[in-house]
Amino acid sequence: MAVSQECGHAEEKPIISLTASRLLVSFSWLHAPTHPLKSSTVVATDQEAEGGVRLELTLGELCKTLVQTCKTGTLCTTLPIREDVDGLHRFGPQSQATVDKWERDGKEYPFGTLVSYLLNEKGQPYMLLAKNAAHTRNIGGNPKVAMYVQDPASSGQKGARVSLVGEIQEITDAQELKDCKEFYADRFPEQAQPIEDERFERFFSMYKLVIKDIYYVSGFGVQTCWVKPDDFEAAEADPLAVFATQLVDEWNVRCQEDFQSMAMAFFGQELGLENVNQPRVTFLDRFGFDFRFRFPRKDGAGHSDDGKASNYDIREYRIGFRNQAMSQEEAQSAMFKILQEAWEKNQGYDDPWGDSELPIMVLRRATDLDGSTIRASGSPQTVTQGDGGESPTD
Repeated sequence: MAVSQECGHAEEKPIISLTASRLLVSFSWLHAPTHPLKSSTVVATDQEAEGGVRLELTLGELCKTLVQTCKTGTLCTTLPIREDVDGLHRFGPQSQATVDKWERDGKEYPFGTLVSYLLNEKGQPYMLLAKNAAHTRNIGGNPKVAMYVQDPASSGQKGARVSLVGEIQEITDAQELKDCKEFYADRFPEQAQPIEDERFERFFSMYKLVIKDIYYVSGFGVQTCWVKPDDFEAAEADPLAVFATQLVDEWNVRCQEDFQSMAMAFFGQELGLENVNQPRVTFLDRFGFDFRFRFPRKDGAGHSDDGKASNYDIREYRIGFRNQAMSQEEAQSAMFKILQEAWEKNQGYDDPWGDSELPIMVLRRATDLDGSTIRASGSPQTVTQGDGGESPTD
């Protein structure tokens, strides 16, 4: 076999059988434990979309995946403040005598607090709030809020984040409140005690955020756009999300040689590559992965990630799996096959999989030359079977 157990490292070994190489996926690195996503099940029936093969998640799916995977967010309420000669006064007027002053001089300022949440079947966040908390008193005067969510494992400006904008409502329906408390106690067992306490209604309330709009940022200088709440509600979280970040980190450490081989195999002729630098996967989902690398520029007129002058050019591509990967084992197997195909292509095997197989599906994401980015569209990009990914379609 031409691929090592680490992550498909190319070795100078003769290939015994190209047909057999497709079936050999039993290496140890393919047998990491699977982490099931309990709250969402995606059925692998949407590979075909609009006459083509889907390469990526929709914007609604990206947002739902991020929000459902996280457990905490920053709830942004408005803090009423009135500045008087004797200082600042918070939380609104306390007596009728001050109403005129509040109407004349009172202002509301953004106020962020950490909250735990879970999503209901409509994608609305459920929250447990103490009645004496500052944010609870704030929403009593103004229920218009925003909730900011970002995965702690992908923090900073390079990480994807979502802002959910809407109105927060106390849950008063008896059945919904009962279900909400049960779901919440199951998701956050460390917070179950106040929920199960008979004095719950005296000190706590359950709230839900009715989403009016969604703002999505995919990373630093990549994509920012508004997402329709209906698309968010209808979407399912990606099944790879619970382990994708860890898996990508492992690949980027262990698979450098293989990623260099992949860049040379699929893009070497087009870009005139002699070598590549810092190849890495930047995002993974069931449809494929984003692949980014840089290479020396012959004219020396490139730009680095922070926009400064550099002797390197940067490319990022979307590389699709032949079949959706619905588990960790399937994702690793799909990556293994792509790396094996890259190795075989570099060794001169132009058609390693036979005429019946589709070519590698590739979509150019962005470069430092034209500044193109992912389109702000709710529809995923696709490629038509047999076109090799040259022309993305809606």
